[in-house]
Amino acid sequence: TFRLNGPKRHLLTGDVDLKLRNALHHGEAIALSWRSLQDRTQDLSLGLNYPYAFNTPFGADLSLKLFKQDTTFLQVTSRAGLEYLLPRGDKVSIFVNDKSSQRLGQQMTYVPGLADVKLVSYGIGLLRERYDYRFNPRKGLGIDIEGSVGKKHSSTDTFSDTVSTVQSSVQYELDGHVIWHIPVGRRGTVRLAAQGGSMVNGQLYSNELYRIGGIKTQRGVDEASIYASSYAIGTVEYRFLFEENSNIFLFTDQGWWEDQSRTPLLTDTPLGFGAGTSFETKAGIFSLTYALGRQFNNPIELRGGKVHFGFTSLF
Repeated sequence: TFRLNGPKRHLLTGDVDLKLRNALHHGEAIALSWRSLQDRTQDLSLGLNYPYAFNTPFGADLSLKLFKQDTTFLQVTSRAGLEYLLPRGDKVSIFVNDKSSQRLGQQMTYVPGLADVKLVSYGIGLLRERYDYRFNPRKGLGIDIEGSVGKKHSSTDTFSDTVSTVQSSVQYELDGHVIWHIPVGRRGTVRLAAQGGSMVNGQLYSNELYRIGGIKTQRGVDEASIYASSYAIGTVEYRFLFEENSNIFLFTDQGWWEDQSRTPLLTDTPLGFGAGTSFETKAGIFSLTYALGRQFNNPIELRGGKVHFGFTSLF
């Protein structure tokens, strides 16, 4: 996926998603995602899901994520989960997350909002999907929710400090995503979606927060440009399905977020809206989305529109 952003110049960013299912004929799913964002920022994710291990209803879920914010910090998150597969593809999982966010460069002076953070958390999740067709649904409901709690160690020490100071605390996190497709007429559907997350801790730092914005969260906003300790995004989208894997759509994304790592508290209610299409060709599925957005009550400008286009190959 490539995106061209305004308003004064075109900015080209890259996004590659590779998902292989049953490539080894064991029902496994292998995922690789890479994003090259503005300001020399890189985002890489690797994942392996292996269901029905040893012919049992149990499976394994492993992932590794790396996020490098220019020369400011590097965040590494590893996850290991054990899943129990229910009838019709539902899943209940327990997992452990190991997240480390380290400041880069020689931290000679204290930088407000940044710290070296280490968080080991344990959680439980639930996934439930009831779609008539997974790739281009017209009706059905999907729920993906998980919560975790863990011990966090953080430090704002610099090289000039002679005594090391490490703070320990308990951190809670809750994340969820709900999608509901309501059929309208013979070929239409209304897609209602809600997604969000929240981190609860007395001391949060910007290099451990959620990064939202872009095609998968808040359309009309630059990719991963918003740092939030809590957020919620509601979506209303009308889709007209003219082929099995093809549609055209109109959408509105209304968001809310806050950043508790800042003093005073920073919060906003961004709005995004636009139109797009996905259509199947012999080579795969091509998608195109045009989105306009507004943040901090600034006026909406046509020259600030975001164009998202991508290609999906099914084989």
